[in-house]
Amino acid sequence: MTDEHELDDGLAAFDQLGREMAETNRLLRAVRSDQATRNQQEHALSVEMQTALKQATGASQKALQASQTKIRASLLWAGLTAFLIVLVAFGGGYFFGHWSGWDTGHADGYQKARNQEAAASWANTPAGQRAYALDQLGSLDLVSQCMGHDWQRSTQNGKRVCFPQADAKGNMAGWYLP
Repeated sequence: MTDEHELDDGLAAFDQLGREMAETNRLLRAVRSDQATRNQQEHALSVEMQTALKQATGASQKALQASQTKIRASLLWAGLTAFLIVLVAFGGGYFFGHWSGWDTGHADGYQKARNQEAAASWANTPAGQRAYALDQLGSLDLVSQCMGHDWQRSTQNGKRVCFPQADAKGNMAGWYLP
């Protein structure tokens, strides 16, 4: 009986092993089925993500191109505007500078002409003729620069004065220097 009992135990163990193997196969098939389902779902999600990524990439490229075009146009307009401002500034500067210089030149010319007229007018007076005669003799520089022998220069009332030698009484007379 022991052999029969051992045989029954062996058959029971073998039967148990068969059931466990069948259960393991069923679980393995379920795992494979779940894995295949997950793989399909992941593949479908991957395809959707790739499609969305392509759309997003295309949209960003279009936006980038549009912004670059807009930036170029903005820079072009800004550059042209700056150039026109500089051009107008140079033109205005030239115009106002030219007319200001023109007016100043005319004013200086008229002033010099008036001075020349006054000098010519004075030259025709007796004092002007005497000054001309002194200049012809070479004495005008001597008198106007106080360069005579023993003549002295000094300052009185904030003006330069030339004093020649004193007279016999010790009095000194002089004249203002230009």
